[in-house]
Amino acid sequence: MQIKKYKKLLFAIVCLPLISLAQQNTISPYSAFGIGEVQNQGFALNNSLGGLGVALRSTNYLNPMNPASLSALSQTAFEAGIGGSALFLSDNNLSQEYFTSTMSYLSLGFPIMEGFGISGGLLPYSFQGYELKQNFEFTDGTDSLDYSINHSGSGGFNRAYVNLGLELIEGLSVGATGSMIFGTLNQQRDLIFDDQYVLNRRDDNSYYVRDYTYDAGIQYQKNIGDKYFTFGATYSPQFSLNASNRGAIYTYDIVSDFEYIRDTVEVFGSSTNGLVLPKAFATGLALGKTDNWFVSAEYDFKEWSQMSLFGETDALMRNASQYKVGMWWIPNSQDVHNYWSTVQYRAGFNYNTGFLSVSAFDNQGSKTDINDMSLSLGLGLPMKRSKSTANIGVQLGKRGTIESGLVEEKYIKFHIAFTFNDKWFTKRKID
Repeated sequence: MQIKKYKKLLFAIVCLPLISLAQQNTISPYSAFGIGEVQNQGFALNNSLGGLGVALRSTNYLNPMNPASLSALSQTAFEAGIGGSALFLSDNNLSQEYFTSTMSYLSLGFPIMEGFGISGGLLPYSFQGYELKQNFEFTDGTDSLDYSINHSGSGGFNRAYVNLGLELIEGLSVGATGSMIFGTLNQQRDLIFDDQYVLNRRDDNSYYVRDYTYDAGIQYQKNIGDKYFTFGATYSPQFSLNASNRGAIYTYDIVSDFEYIRDTVEVFGSSTNGLVLPKAFATGLALGKTDNWFVSAEYDFKEWSQMSLFGETDALMRNASQYKVGMWWIPNSQDVHNYWSTVQYRAGFNYNTGFLSVSAFDNQGSKTDINDMSLSLGLGLPMKRSKSTANIGVQLGKRGTIESGLVEEKYIKFHIAFTFNDKWFTKRKID
């Protein structure tokens, strides 16, 4: 099997991402809203194509963006990778840089029979990591008191899933996905007084989620001469997930940089269908030529305005639309003399209207939409004397704005992933 040839590399790919799952993977202030910074659910090929995949089909790559694509899988595929990012935050006064690496994904898929495939995997769903501070002064006309309110959060959710894809009739495929969303969001709010004789207050809150979702997809592919045309669509209904909430409120003071708890004001907890994830749908079109070129456009919609946590919706959240275009090109996949002619060159563009419309802490005026725009580039590098591929890619983007006292985020994301292909469940003709 091809996978055995790369056991040491495979071990490193699997273990490093699992260690990094517990790390904080963002410092974006916008991750304070909703369930945090929602991650793209695609793999290396999808990410290099601007995040699209609804109308993407492949015989050797796994495509989690549409389960119907599994009907095209002709050989076993194991995909694994790691990703990293450099985040540059700035406002009208300050700037900050942050670097991180995290698990990209782990996934295994294989054809059960011709036109019927299955896959499963694990990948991050959202990250939360922020620290925000507000400074205030209270006065009654005679005396004054300075204090600050600090907000911080960490954690995130992960997603484990199983995909099924089946070709019903020639050219028409359907698919279904079952997922488990699990993880924890930790949030903290501190009221801190400059006067050492006034006790500070802390509100600790943790949300735990572990429940199941499902979605469905469809693809239709039609050959036109030596080219093919593909239509794809996916749909995910609104879900109410089991969630529990645990927290405490207590007072404390700070002496020589050490915190001393003085009194516990309240301890609380609840368990219910507390997290409502929004419904979503996507549709896309693609045109291509086998082993030569591919181009696609896609539209994605998520009804984030209906998301709620323990019955409370957030007035700052709004419905989000994404517009994606992407393409890949292989100069000559059969060239045995020039390696670079067999490389798959990838590019994509993504514009996301975003799910937030916010104003700065000290600005009670009109709200600003927090949109996101990015350009992606990537390579699919065939590994000699094997059926495997090394995937590398980079994404350059910007989210938010420095106008109206808000924060602008510029980022560089990269991924390194490997696709191992092999033939399973094939009877040997010669013993």
